[in-house]
Amino acid sequence: MRKFNHTLTIICFFIQLKAQDVTVKQMQDAATKTINSADSNGWKKSGALILNLNQGALSNWVAGGEQNVFGVNGIFNYAINYKWDKIIWDNYFDIALGFQNATSFKKFRKIDDRIDITSKYGRQLSKKWYYGLLFNFNSQALPGYDYSTEPPAKISGFLTPGKILLSPGFDFRPGDRFSLFMSPATVRWVFKQDEDFYNVPKFGVDSARKINVEIGAFLTAKYTIAFTKWATYTGRLDLFSNYRRNPQNIDLLMNNLLTMSFTKNFATNLSVDLLYDDDVLKKLQLKEILGIGLTMKL
Repeated sequence: MRKFNHTLTIICFFIQLKAQDVTVKQMQDAATKTINSADSNGWKKSGALILNLNQGALSNWVAGGEQNVFGVNGIFNYAINYKWDKIIWDNYFDIALGFQNATSFKKFRKIDDRIDITSKYGRQLSKKWYYGLLFNFNSQALPGYDYSTEPPAKISGFLTPGKILLSPGFDFRPGDRFSLFMSPATVRWVFKQDEDFYNVPKFGVDSARKINVEIGAFLTAKYTIAFTKWATYTGRLDLFSNYRRNPQNIDLLMNNLLTMSFTKNFATNLSVDLLYDDDVLKKLQLKEILGIGLTMKL
């Protein structure tokens, strides 16, 4: 009888150990699922560093032209996005800087200069709608000049103009390719920090002032599509209406970037930017840059 009891005790002990092993394995599986879910729905990073070069030379060329031309243009596009449960947090960095040198003007001249940073936080309302807050910073790094005059006239600089925008609103996201953010009440600060323009009314900022505060409606749309494995397009459209001054004159900013890759790290890049702001210039501004060069995915 004692042997039977000992045997029964040993069997129960092993059954208990086995049950504990199953429980531990279930806990490990659950933890693994949680980690995998965090990996798939947590932080995602993507972007590209583009370096475009162009060069030309002429010698005894009857048709005429610049004897030597050399240009370099760099574009840095990077996105850091977070998604977990009903929370999203998107961060975009769009930075560009380019120069060109030619025989006739001897020194490098700026052809591209942009610093644009956007951060958007949202919480899900429904399958395709979110509510949240958007922050945007826009300026340039170096002074800009009008080369049609002699000597060239300085017309802009860092934070001249510069803009900071804070916008609570609603975000429509039907998929990963497209998002549309809308706000009826947005605050925008316009800066004119360069001392050379302090006593000049410029960029919508009055003389003897460095900052102007605007309140208005804001809309921004972002779209990305891969036509093929070697061609991708990224577009962005910003619209702002200033309630305080000429609300019918809507400010427009449109960025377009088309990348066509020939090899893993070699591509043609076409950048087209459109800008309209009647406080700066009562005409549509256009900037187009076509280049071939190195493209590194980050």
